Amino acid sequence: MYSYIGIADFLCTMTETTVESIFGMNAGVVWEALNENGPSNIDNIVKATGLKRELVYGALGWLGRENKIVMERRGRAMVFSLREAETRWKAFKGTTIADYMPEEQTKHNKSVPPEKAEKARKGKVPTLTLGAVKKALVFILSELEENREPTPTQVSEAVVVDSKQLGKALSRLEIKSKSIRRGSKSARIYPLASKARIWELAALDEEGLQKMMAARASSIEDDKEHNREHFSVFD
Repeated sequence: MYSYIGIADFLCTMTETTVESIFGMNAGVVWEALNENGPSNIDNIVKATGLKRELVYGALGWLGRENKIVMERRGRAMVFSLREAETRWKAFKGTTIADYMPEEQTKHNKSVPPEKAEKARKGKVPTLTLGAVKKALVFILSELEENREPTPTQVSEAVVVDSKQLGKALSRLEIKSKSIRRGSKSARIYPLASKARIWELAALDEEGLQKMMAARASSIEDDKEHNREHFSVFD
């Protein structure tokens, strides 16, 4: 049985349940089942997830809308499976979140004075982990539930991680902040429009988040490779 009970407990901590949140939550459970078991029919998915049949259909509809699954007829049964890019996470298993981040270029080669180095060491922000990413998603979701749109700085301070690193990690999950105007100042926020997607991600455990990030990274690399081939072939 997958993390359905854990997700239900998580759902109970929220102040309001929406149709989008339920479908997004169940979609995460079905995604996990397909990722673990491979191509499956409805009966197998119901058995693997513990969800009712109608909830499985709703979750498959959600995944289909997100273009994450394919469907084919095998005999009298319809079989559902994850798209190829969604299953490539296995090649990344055992890596860390840093493997999905662009390498930072050194801005200068000047030596740092000992006193400044010590100050920087003491004030160093903890390394970003998948656990911190999940906490960030839960925090953002709790704010959105209260109709508040948190800023990246507020989120990073809540989970005590570097704002830039966290922003890059969330962008790998297709969660991006939006630039707005607040009075005479500009600001970046995580908008209410991203609530359904964040519900889906917050329902996953750390391994599920790692899979999603790996699949996204693989998809980006495929797009880059396609573009290189497109612009390097001449008639």
